[in-house]
Amino acid sequence: MSRKKKHAKHEEEAGEAWLLPYSDLMTLLLAVFIVLFAVSQVDAAKAQLMSEEFSDKMMSYQSAQSDQPNNEVPQEQTSVTSVSEEAAANFMEQVELENLQKLKAQLDQMLESRGLTSSVTTIIDERGLVVRFNNAILFDSGSAEIKPENEGILMDVANLVSPLENYIRIEGHTDTVPMSSAAYPSNWELSTARASSVVKLFISKCKFSPERLVAVGYGEYKPVAGNDTPDGRQKNRRIDIIVLSEKYNNLEQHLGD
Repeated sequence: MSRKKKHAKHEEEAGEAWLLPYSDLMTLLLAVFIVLFAVSQVDAAKAQLMSEEFSDKMMSYQSAQSDQPNNEVPQEQTSVTSVSEEAAANFMEQVELENLQKLKAQLDQMLESRGLTSSVTTIIDERGLVVRFNNAILFDSGSAEIKPENEGILMDVANLVSPLENYIRIEGHTDTVPMSSAAYPSNWELSTARASSVVKLFISKCKFSPERLVAVGYGEYKPVAGNDTPDGRQKNRRIDIIVLSEKYNNLEQHLGD
Protein backbone atom coordinates (compact mmCIF):
# COMPACT_ATOMS: atom_id res chain seq x y z
CA MET A 1 0.00 0.00 0.00
CA SER A 2 1.50 3.19 -1.01
CA ARG A 3 2.16 5.86 1.62
CA LYS A 4 0.60 9.23 1.21
CA LYS A 5 3.13 11.97 1.05
CA LYS A 6 2.76 14.69 3.59
CA HIS A 7 2.58 17.99 1.86
CA ALA A 8 4.94 20.57 3.28
CA LYS A 9 3.41 23.82 4.40
CA HIS A 10 3.38 26.47 1.78
CA GLU A 11 6.35 28.80 2.06
CA GLU A 12 4.01 31.80 1.93
CA GLU A 13 2.53 30.73 5.25
CA ALA A 14 5.92 31.15 6.93
CA GLY A 15 6.66 34.25 4.93
CA GLU A 16 3.45 36.03 6.03
CA ALA A 17 4.27 35.77 9.75
CA TRP A 18 6.04 39.11 9.73
CA LEU A 19 2.82 40.95 8.88
CA LEU A 20 1.52 40.88 12.43
CA PRO A 21 4.44 42.60 14.18
CA TYR A 22 4.78 44.92 11.18
CA SER A 23 1.20 46.02 11.50
CA ASP A 24 1.65 46.48 15.25
CA LEU A 25 4.74 48.61 14.59
CA MET A 26 2.94 50.73 12.03
CA THR A 27 0.03 51.19 14.40
CA LEU A 28 2.44 52.25 17.14
CA LEU A 29 4.23 54.70 14.85
CA LEU A 30 0.91 56.14 13.73
CA ALA A 31 -0.08 56.64 17.36
CA VAL A 32 3.25 58.35 18.09
CA PHE A 33 2.83 60.72 15.14
CA ILE A 34 -0.72 61.52 16.22
CA VAL A 35 0.45 62.33 19.73
CA LEU A 36 3.33 64.45 18.43
CA PHE A 37 1.01 66.28 16.09
CA ALA A 38 -1.46 66.91 18.90
CA VAL A 39 1.29 68.15 21.21
CA SER A 40 2.68 70.43 18.55
CA GLN A 41 -0.76 71.90 17.99
CA VAL A 42 -1.24 72.55 21.71
CA ASP A 43 2.17 74.24 22.02
CA ALA A 44 1.45 76.37 19.00
CA ALA A 45 -1.85 77.42 20.50
CA LYS A 46 -0.21 78.25 23.80
CA ALA A 47 2.53 80.16 22.07
CA GLN A 48 -0.03 82.13 20.10
CA LEU A 49 -1.95 82.89 23.30
CA MET A 50 1.19 84.05 25.10
CA SER A 51 2.14 86.20 22.15
CA GLU A 52 -1.27 87.85 22.12
CA GLU A 53 -1.18 88.49 25.88
CA PHE A 54 2.32 89.97 25.66
CA SER A 55 1.26 92.25 22.80
CA ASP A 56 -1.77 93.43 24.76
CA LYS A 57 0.35 94.23 27.82
CA MET A 58 2.91 96.09 25.76
CA MET A 59 0.22 98.17 24.09
CA SER A 60 -1.34 98.94 27.48
CA TYR A 61 2.04 99.99 28.91
CA GLN A 62 2.79 102.24 25.93
CA SER A 63 -0.65 103.79 26.21
CA ALA A 64 -0.13 104.48 29.92
CA GLN A 65 3.27 106.02 29.19
CA SER A 66 1.83 108.30 26.51
CA ASP A 67 -1.01 109.39 28.83
CA GLN A 68 1.38 110.12 31.73
CA PRO A 69 2.24 113.85 32.25
CA ASN A 70 5.78 114.84 31.32
CA ASN A 71 6.65 115.84 34.87
CA GLU A 72 5.78 112.46 36.34
CA VAL A 73 8.38 109.75 36.68
CA PRO A 74 7.70 105.98 36.90
CA GLN A 75 8.01 104.56 40.39
CA GLU A 76 11.11 102.53 39.55
CA GLN A 77 12.88 105.59 38.19
CA THR A 78 11.80 107.68 41.17
CA SER A 79 13.39 105.21 43.57
CA VAL A 80 16.69 105.25 41.71
CA THR A 81 16.66 109.04 41.53
CA SER A 82 15.98 109.36 45.25
CA VAL A 83 18.89 107.10 46.11
CA SER A 84 21.19 109.05 43.80
CA GLU A 85 20.13 112.38 45.31
CA GLU A 86 20.71 111.05 48.82
CA ALA A 87 24.17 109.80 47.85
CA ALA A 88 24.93 113.17 46.27
CA ALA A 89 23.79 114.98 49.41
CA ASN A 90 26.09 112.84 51.58
CA PHE A 91 28.96 113.41 49.18
CA MET A 92 28.44 117.18 49.27
CA GLU A 93 28.48 117.17 53.08
CA GLN A 94 31.79 115.33 53.01
CA VAL A 95 33.21 117.78 50.47
CA GLU A 96 32.05 120.71 52.60
CA LEU A 97 33.70 119.27 55.71
CA GLU A 98 36.95 118.71 53.82
CA ASN A 99 36.91 122.30 52.54
CA LEU A 100 36.37 123.66 56.05
CA GLN A 101 39.15 121.46 57.40
CA LYS A 102 41.53 122.75 54.73
CA LEU A 103 40.59 126.33 55.56
CA LYS A 104 41.07 125.66 59.29
CA ALA A 105 44.55 124.29 58.60
CA GLN A 106 45.45 127.46 56.65
CA LEU A 107 44.14 129.69 59.42
CA ASP A 108 45.97 127.71 62.12
CA GLN A 109 49.22 127.98 60.17
CA MET A 110 48.80 131.72 59.77
CA LEU A 111 47.95 132.25 63.46
CA GLU A 112 50.91 130.15 64.57
CA SER A 113 53.29 132.11 62.35
CA ARG A 114 52.07 135.32 64.01
CA GLY A 115 52.18 133.94 67.54
CA LEU A 116 48.45 134.47 68.06
CA THR A 117 47.33 130.94 68.96
CA SER A 118 46.62 131.96 72.55
CA SER A 119 44.37 134.85 71.51
CA VAL A 120 42.72 133.43 68.37
CA THR A 121 41.54 129.82 68.03
CA THR A 122 39.64 127.82 65.41
CA ILE A 123 37.12 125.01 65.81
CA ILE A 124 34.62 123.21 63.57
CA ASP A 125 31.18 122.54 65.00
CA GLU A 126 27.66 122.09 63.63
CA ARG A 127 27.51 125.80 62.73
CA GLY A 128 30.61 125.60 60.55
CA LEU A 129 34.17 126.87 60.98
CA VAL A 130 34.50 129.20 63.97
CA VAL A 131 37.41 131.67 64.26
CA ARG A 132 37.31 132.86 67.87
CA PHE A 133 38.96 136.14 68.87
CA ASN A 134 39.51 137.15 72.47
CA ASN A 135 37.97 140.61 72.80
CA ALA A 136 41.13 141.93 74.43
CA ILE A 137 43.05 141.66 71.17
CA LEU A 138 40.44 143.68 69.26
CA PHE A 139 38.82 146.13 71.68
CA ASP A 140 39.58 148.21 74.72
CA SER A 141 37.32 147.65 77.71
CA GLY A 142 33.84 149.08 77.13
CA SER A 143 34.68 150.04 73.52
CA ALA A 144 33.46 148.80 70.14
CA GLU A 145 36.26 150.45 68.15
CA ILE A 146 38.69 147.94 66.67
CA LYS A 147 42.29 148.55 67.70
CA PRO A 148 44.07 149.85 64.56
CA GLU A 149 47.18 147.76 65.24
CA ASN A 150 45.14 144.57 65.10
CA GLU A 151 42.98 145.27 62.06
CA GLY A 152 45.51 143.35 59.98
CA ILE A 153 44.73 140.00 61.57
CA LEU A 154 41.00 140.46 60.87
CA MET A 155 41.78 141.34 57.26
CA ASP A 156 43.97 138.26 56.86
CA VAL A 157 41.13 136.08 58.14
CA ALA A 158 38.70 137.81 55.79
CA ASN A 159 40.99 137.23 52.80
CA LEU A 160 41.23 133.51 53.59
CA VAL A 161 37.48 132.95 53.99
CA SER A 162 36.28 135.24 51.18
CA PRO A 163 36.82 132.73 48.30
CA LEU A 164 34.10 130.52 49.79
CA GLU A 165 30.49 131.31 48.92
CA ASN A 166 29.24 130.63 52.44
CA TYR A 167 27.60 133.28 54.58
CA ILE A 168 29.80 134.72 57.33
CA ARG A 169 28.20 135.39 60.69
CA ILE A 170 29.96 137.69 63.15
CA GLU A 171 28.89 137.10 66.76
CA GLY A 172 29.66 139.46 69.66
CA HIS A 173 29.77 138.04 73.21
CA THR A 174 30.48 139.48 76.66
CA ASP A 175 30.80 138.24 80.21
CA THR A 176 28.22 138.87 82.94
CA VAL A 177 29.80 142.05 84.28
CA PRO A 178 27.12 144.71 83.77
CA MET A 179 27.75 147.35 81.15
CA SER A 180 26.30 150.82 81.53
CA SER A 181 27.39 153.84 79.53
CA ALA A 182 25.79 156.51 77.40
CA ALA A 183 26.82 154.66 74.21
CA TYR A 184 26.14 151.13 75.44
CA PRO A 185 23.46 150.86 78.15
CA SER A 186 23.90 147.06 78.40
CA ASN A 187 25.97 144.16 77.16
CA TRP A 188 23.42 143.67 74.37
CA GLU A 189 24.38 146.97 72.75
CA LEU A 190 28.10 146.48 73.34
CA SER A 191 28.23 142.97 71.86
CA THR A 192 26.14 144.00 68.86
CA ALA A 193 28.25 147.10 68.23
CA ARG A 194 31.47 145.05 68.30
CA ALA A 195 30.07 142.52 65.81
CA SER A 196 28.95 145.40 63.58
CA SER A 197 32.42 146.96 63.70
CA VAL A 198 33.96 143.75 62.33
CA VAL A 199 31.32 143.61 59.59
CA LYS A 200 32.06 147.22 58.60
CA LEU A 201 35.78 146.43 58.43
CA PHE A 202 35.15 143.42 56.16
CA ILE A 203 33.04 145.54 53.82
CA SER A 204 35.17 148.67 53.72
CA LYS A 205 38.70 147.23 53.70
CA CYS A 206 38.26 143.61 52.53
CA LYS A 207 35.66 144.27 49.82
CA PHE A 208 33.31 141.65 51.25
CA SER A 209 29.82 141.50 49.74
CA PRO A 210 27.44 142.87 52.43
CA GLU A 211 24.82 140.26 51.44
CA ARG A 212 27.09 137.52 52.77
CA LEU A 213 27.62 139.06 56.22
CA VAL A 214 25.50 138.82 59.36
CA ALA A 215 26.14 140.73 62.62
CA VAL A 216 24.70 139.33 65.87
CA GLY A 217 25.06 140.41 69.49
CA TYR A 218 24.39 137.85 72.23
CA GLY A 219 25.56 139.81 75.26
CA GLU A 220 26.41 137.44 78.11
CA TYR A 221 23.82 134.81 77.18
CA LYS A 222 25.97 132.41 75.12
CA PRO A 223 28.92 131.67 77.44
CA VAL A 224 31.57 129.08 76.66
CA ALA A 225 32.90 129.01 80.21
CA GLY A 226 31.79 129.84 83.73
CA ASN A 227 31.60 133.49 84.72
CA ASP A 228 32.65 132.86 88.32
CA THR A 229 36.39 133.09 87.56
CA PRO A 230 38.51 135.69 85.75
CA ASP A 231 39.70 133.08 83.28
CA GLY A 232 36.11 132.02 82.46
CA ARG A 233 34.98 135.62 81.99
CA GLN A 234 37.93 136.27 79.70
CA LYS A 235 36.94 133.32 77.50
CA ASN A 236 33.35 134.56 77.30
CA ARG A 237 34.43 138.02 76.08
CA ARG A 238 34.92 137.13 72.45
CA ILE A 239 34.13 137.70 68.77
CA ASP A 240 33.24 134.59 66.76
CA ILE A 241 33.67 134.76 62.98
CA ILE A 242 31.74 131.79 61.63
CA VAL A 243 31.92 130.38 58.11
CA LEU A 244 28.44 128.91 58.15
CA SER A 245 27.88 125.28 57.21
CA GLU A 246 25.46 124.40 54.42
CA LYS A 247 22.53 123.92 56.81
CA TYR A 248 22.85 127.38 58.34
CA ASN A 249 23.93 128.84 55.01
CA ASN A 250 20.61 127.84 53.43
CA LEU A 251 18.73 129.32 56.37
CA GLU A 252 20.43 132.70 55.95
CA GLN A 253 19.94 132.57 52.21
CA HIS A 254 16.17 132.14 52.47
CA LEU A 255 15.56 134.66 55.25
CA GLY A 256 14.98 137.41 52.72
CA ASP A 257 12.77 135.35 50.39
